[in-house]
Amino acid sequence: MRPGLLLLLFLAACPHDVTTRFPAPPDAPTGTLVLLLSQPAPDVTVAIGGVLVVERQRTRRVEVANVPVGTVDVAIVANGSDKQLRAWIDDTRPTTIPLGVPDAQGGFVKSLLGSLITIVAWSLLH
Repeated sequence: MRPGLLLLLFLAACPHDVTTRFPAPPDAPTGTLVLLLSQPAPDVTVAIGGVLVVERQRTRRVEVANVPVGTVDVAIVANGSDKQLRAWIDDTRPTTIPLGVPDAQGGFVKSLLGSLITIVAWSLLH
């Protein structure tokens, strides 16, 4: 394989910061929302107020400009886990939200094992 192709594949697999804009009306007061994930995730998807702003990106940081000022609903999916929250967007400084995301490997196995342990413990107690 050519070295240039290897470098291109390596760079494509690396997480990168995602910067995007919310489609707010031009005359509306807006601010910036920054989502900081605890670890890089391969398929990050973000919606604000039901509007998809990021779709299936490998990243650890998402910055969304032009978000309407006030309370907004944010939905994020990362590593098969989804979170929904409300955030206050300010027009004077970015609103930054740190988010914990589960490990990509073994999430299903850990959940299954946890469920089985819970069922066994419950059956032994009753």
